[in-house]
Amino acid sequence: MCWIFAYNWNEDSIWYLVEWLRNLEYRWYDSAWILWVNKSWDFFIEKSVWKVSNLASKIEKNTNKLNNYTSWIAHTRWATHGKVTELNTHPHISNNKRFFVVHNWIIENYISLKEKLSKKYTFYSETDTEVVAKLIEDLFDGNIVTTLEKVTKQLVWAYAIAVIDKENPNVLVWAKLWSPMVVWVWKNWIFLSSDLNALNKIATEFTTLEDNETIVIENWKYSVFSMWEEVSKTHEKIDENTEIADKWKFNSFTEKEINEIPSVLRNALKWRINFDTKTIHNETLDELSKNKINNIEIIASWSSYFAWVVWKSWFEELAWIKTEVRVSSEFLYEKFIPNKETLYIFMSQSGETADVRECVKMVQQKWCRTFWIVNVVWSTIARMCDSWLYTKSWIEIWVASTKNIIGQLAVLLLISLHMWLKRDLQVQDSKNIIEKLAELDKKLEWLLEQHNHIKTLAWKYSKYSNFFYLWRNLVYWTACECSLKLKELSYVHAEAYSTWELKHWPLALVWPNFPCIVINPKSIMREKTISNVKEIQARNGTILWIITAWDTVKDIYDDIIEMPKSHPILTPFLPLIPLWIFAVEIAKNLNRDIDKPQNLAKSVTVE
Repeated sequence: MCWIFAYNWNEDSIWYLVEWLRNLEYRWYDSAWILWVNKSWDFFIEKSVWKVSNLASKIEKNTNKLNNYTSWIAHTRWATHGKVTELNTHPHISNNKRFFVVHNWIIENYISLKEKLSKKYTFYSETDTEVVAKLIEDLFDGNIVTTLEKVTKQLVWAYAIAVIDKENPNVLVWAKLWSPMVVWVWKNWIFLSSDLNALNKIATEFTTLEDNETIVIENWKYSVFSMWEEVSKTHEKIDENTEIADKWKFNSFTEKEINEIPSVLRNALKWRINFDTKTIHNETLDELSKNKINNIEIIASWSSYFAWVVWKSWFEELAWIKTEVRVSSEFLYEKFIPNKETLYIFMSQSGETADVRECVKMVQQKWCRTFWIVNVVWSTIARMCDSWLYTKSWIEIWVASTKNIIGQLAVLLLISLHMWLKRDLQVQDSKNIIEKLAELDKKLEWLLEQHNHIKTLAWKYSKYSNFFYLWRNLVYWTACECSLKLKELSYVHAEAYSTWELKHWPLALVWPNFPCIVINPKSIMREKTISNVKEIQARNGTILWIITAWDTVKDIYDDIIEMPKSHPILTPFLPLIPLWIFAVEIAKNLNRDIDKPQNLAKSVTVE
């Protein structure tokens, strides 16, 4: 899960380096490097592990930075093959020191390739990328473009590969399969990036490279080839939603994005729901409703998966259509039985998640209908499926997904309500939900105002190393998501279980130093949950309750966080903000890097 940024210009480029690499920091990485070429074709490489600031310091101390370098490749590496060391950091080089190679994603058959090449060449790193460098040397036919064609035919899985030949350094060649890559050209400037956000301060339009396309840059001009036939490319405009905003008044992007949630909800529903008439207007959903759909399979991973399971409950209750939820990474290896009357829906925040994309490809090969929900307009998944809806959550920068989950839930509820209305099922009830949905953004704002109270509770609970998140009914997956956030941000162990399951085994771990967070809104399960949790109190368990405001029996509770009353269908939205804030504050108390949790990346682009 590496990220590449390349630059070719006829003026000095060094002063732009740190800013552009920092624009990719949100993807997370554990090493970075840069390779420069000046007008005399002198090469200069600088590497560093961990933060871009470490690399920037090394560059600042190096006097070679003044040598008017007009071309460069920069790269951040998230370690998949080999430890976090400068030796494993890109670029990798061939045995004859002629070919520099940088690479995204993974080469699954690198072991067999390495065994074969080891008979002729010496390897110095633990990476799969070095195998590509040695393979280029082994297959070199005098032309780096045709050589790369032969190399890529031997590689299994996915890649974006860039190659520089030291004996012909005015040519830079890139090949792509699955791994995202965009190019931006203006006058004598050429930029290449695996993430458009690296270009957000300068680019106004871009071109996306498709699979099996290769770009050749020579003397500040470029050509694109598909199967080695030159193709023409069109440009796409970059709108304001692609810009990376600053942190405003907040200490972290994660906190800022949590505070954007009410606006995200409004944006996801804007122009799609008329709250005055309590009707839904969306051409995509109208068109989707014309299809014969008897079943739905939804495929996602991580937080998106949790949102999906909430939607399963919504969809079966409201639209009366049998719905199954599948984990994308397992869906790939389970028996796939295609059904033309099943709608396959995919969801991904980034649109680049590797296992989700492979699932889309597999379903389409069987000529089944695909629908996706995604946030990033220019993403790979956004170019693959038959129909789609955007969550319109604006760009989500940092690793822990928060506001986009709200956007996903809003769009999923919209689909459920639309099909409910189209099937003429309990129309008055659906209009009542829409009426309550119109008030939800204000309720979310009220929850944000409870920050100081939640912060106080987080300080009290920061001393604990284990947590149970307990729930019943529809808030099950809300509890799972909140448990995930505590683990993700603070590295504290947490698990989620139904209070009904306490007697099966969780009670074995209940004691004062293993606190339980109980989500218990006013619902048909409220009294049953209270009875279940009495079993924890009888064993001196520590309990933090998430309850509906103005609960008449709050005197039985210990610590509480209140949430406003709403329609039962909307309940999954409400515990998220307070428990995300709770996780953030615990992480801050433990001095964690909230925006960039250790070992994690924003887009999981390796399987």
